[in-house]
Amino acid sequence: MRFSIFTTLHDSGPGITPDKILDNFREQVVLAEQLDYHAVWIGEHHFGPYGIGDLPNTIVIGADIAARTSRIRIGQMANIAVWWHPIRLAEDIAILDQLTKGRVETGFGRGIWPYEGPQFHPHADPRKDQENRELFRETIECVKKIWTEEYFSHEGPNYKFPSEGSVFKHPLYEPDPRWQNGEQVTRLKVTPKPYQKPHPPLWCTVSTDRSVAMAAEMGLKACYWQPPPRRIHERCKVYAEVRSKSEGRQFRLGEDQAVLRNTYVAGSMEEAKRDAESGIMSIFQYNDPYRGTQVFMNPGEEPKPGMKLSWDFLEPRALLVGSPEHVIERLEEHQEICGLDEILVGYDHMGVAQSKTLRNLELFATKVMPYFQKKARDKAREEAITVK
Repeated sequence: MRFSIFTTLHDSGPGITPDKILDNFREQVVLAEQLDYHAVWIGEHHFGPYGIGDLPNTIVIGADIAARTSRIRIGQMANIAVWWHPIRLAEDIAILDQLTKGRVETGFGRGIWPYEGPQFHPHADPRKDQENRELFRETIECVKKIWTEEYFSHEGPNYKFPSEGSVFKHPLYEPDPRWQNGEQVTRLKVTPKPYQKPHPPLWCTVSTDRSVAMAAEMGLKACYWQPPPRRIHERCKVYAEVRSKSEGRQFRLGEDQAVLRNTYVAGSMEEAKRDAESGIMSIFQYNDPYRGTQVFMNPGEEPKPGMKLSWDFLEPRALLVGSPEHVIERLEEHQEICGLDEILVGYDHMGVAQSKTLRNLELFATKVMPYFQKKARDKAREEAITVK
């Protein structure tokens, strides 16, 4: 089980400016690499009026932190594919992968907040489920073609490449039949290709059984937003079944899957709650109208009328907060029930000072991660002995 950090960037106090938020993030990522976190994952959002995660370009920020680090992998969880032009998305990620010499992990999403998507594409509105999913599939199809084909063409319900009437004539070059019919452009050559071959690992954010199945069908790794472990277990079974059938090999439970967990490690639960309750709860309460409380239900449970999200309700289901011992206990539950490959540690909470945010990262890395690293080493040693 790998441990990575996740953020969409939050205000850490009154009057903090965008440049200071970015400076804080740089300091956080440099520390995370020193502490041996596997990756930093960055989420895309726009038009945030409340200081709750407004990071419009994960790829540009990824290039900045790549220049300040050397080992930590740089992921987007997620680029909201339906908000991007597919050629631009493929080009920008490929450049980042080249700049980092293959440190990129690429996540795609469909969007969740209805006021964001329609600003970019008429079919990007998540309330238009069929159109949104169709646009998502087509965008990813184009991106993969661009990365894996020397010259590519595409015709679908939303995009046609090359566009009608594309011509190229130049006195220094004869027409090239690989991408031309006379002067007519029939295919496009998009460069550069990614550093990783055939392309970076591909992920998808998922919140429903239908999205889990779609990610598995498309061969995308799956990252769950916040469901409790027993719900993840059921979705891991769906994912493994669909992916195994699609690819003709058996996927184990939890393989190629991860979950985001809002995390705050402190000396005690009381301290964690005092420091981080307001910031953590703001995220859940902001998302509640769009995702709903059903996200946090275990199999067989239903939301009760008038149910409101609270710290005491969420803590055993969706949070990693409290003392290191308590967080380890929660993660043991995840490992036993879900078998996930990766935990995204949501470490950055609105209103929490930079010094405490850095301390949160340090405590998780020095007091929690070593337990699971030792457990993995012991298991590998036992398996090696068994093989001999």
